[in-house]
Amino acid sequence: MSGNYGARNAQGAHRINGDEPLAIRLLKQEHHIFRELFDEAEKAGPDRLVAISRELCMRLTVHMTIEEEILYPALKPIIGDDEINEGIVEHQSGKRIIAELEQLDGAEDLFGSKIHVLGEETVHHIDEEDQDLFEDGKAAHQAGKIDLEALGEKLRARQAELYDQIAATGDTGKTCEAQPDEVARV
Repeated sequence: MSGNYGARNAQGAHRINGDEPLAIRLLKQEHHIFRELFDEAEKAGPDRLVAISRELCMRLTVHMTIEEEILYPALKPIIGDDEINEGIVEHQSGKRIIAELEQLDGAEDLFGSKIHVLGEETVHHIDEEDQDLFEDGKAAHQAGKIDLEALGEKLRARQAELYDQIAATGDTGKTCEAQPDEVARV
């Protein structure tokens, strides 16, 4: 991992502009946090690395869930299948690594490498979302084809619900995101 992903937060399509619709602003804010956490992971000692891993796993799980439950279904009929399906497949790859990390305690030889690869895959994915998916979504919003302000309210409410569920039980509970067997059939 480059260890300098956070610098991208201030560049090009990764920046959060004042006129961004709420849905894009909310998701880009999370993208910024992910880049910064992966940078921090690169320099972290063993104990801090475990804490960063736990935070990343939780945040990424919630983030992917709200995208798959709300954003992707709303954008798919407007921008088409390709970007959405690619995003779902990339999410599945991240979910596999997250599931593996959640079973580890940080002392394993491959722990740091798993976080490193999760970082590379995640940053590739969120960079594409910032540059392509979100730009397409904003164009559709400006053309009146989708209301990304209202969608942002739904994303924010579902995100809060998932975080409340995690705080209460340690788990997201039932979600309606893409399932691995569905992805295997695509």
